[in-house]
Amino acid sequence: MRRAAALAIAVAVVAGCVASQRRAMAPAAPSARTVPHAPVTDATASAPAPPVGAWGGPPSATALPASLQGTEADGAWRADAQGRLVIDRALRRRLDYWLSTVGEWTPEVIGQRMRAAAARDLPPPALTELQSVWDRYLALQRHGWQRAVIPADPASWRLALEERQSVRRLHLGRATAEAFYGDEEQRLWRDILALEAGQPKGDETVAAVPEHPQAAQRVAQVEAEWARWDARVADARAEWARLQSAAALSAPQREAAWGDWLAARFDAWEQLRVRALVGGGSGSG
Repeated sequence: MRRAAALAIAVAVVAGCVASQRRAMAPAAPSARTVPHAPVTDATASAPAPPVGAWGGPPSATALPASLQGTEADGAWRADAQGRLVIDRALRRRLDYWLSTVGEWTPEVIGQRMRAAAARDLPPPALTELQSVWDRYLALQRHGWQRAVIPADPASWRLALEERQSVRRLHLGRATAEAFYGDEEQRLWRDILALEAGQPKGDETVAAVPEHPQAAQRVAQVEAEWARWDARVADARAEWARLQSAAALSAPQREAAWGDWLAARFDAWEQLRVRALVGGGSGSG
């Protein structure tokens, strides 16, 4: 029973069911700073989560909130030799470090401050990738979980972990979800299956329980939507660069052309996000 109780706690932590079903849990391993962050709900956001980065413009202040004063950032963000963002557990811990300020800052302000900090460490390609990962990770934190871990009911552990595993891949994409959570999920699946079979210890050879039948299709659909959005943003970035290099255009003409181009291709909300991602704030040259 002691092992079962410990497993229930571990499942609850990894499944994100402790204290709040909508809380993004702090890292399981001790670190320089391990602080659970407040739930990310509609009340803590100034607008619904869009399918793009809520980075906005430059932060209006650089001071850290009280909860981060005197702390060392947990985890890490880094780029590989090609300038691409390294997606691993350390990156998830760094996102959690910043997300722990929810309640003091809105998610939008967190994104602004985090980007300003990351810009000192990452090259532009990795910074753009970080922006996309942050958006998806924030959307995951806002997800309303349907399955809770009930310590007295081992059957609930499997259901909760199945849901988390599926939803994480839906929001983050398969590769990022596995980088962030894969080791934890595999370890928990081995322990859950061993406990269900009455074995004293998880078998390292046990494979993970397959995802729900429709999970792969849902993940593929979401990833396709992200790919289409990324392509549209790339087109906007190219058009913005073209307009910036058009010496014959005055600043008002450039802004008018940019606004017309955006209006023909994006709805009002998307235009705001594209301007934040690419440049050309509303009314600016």
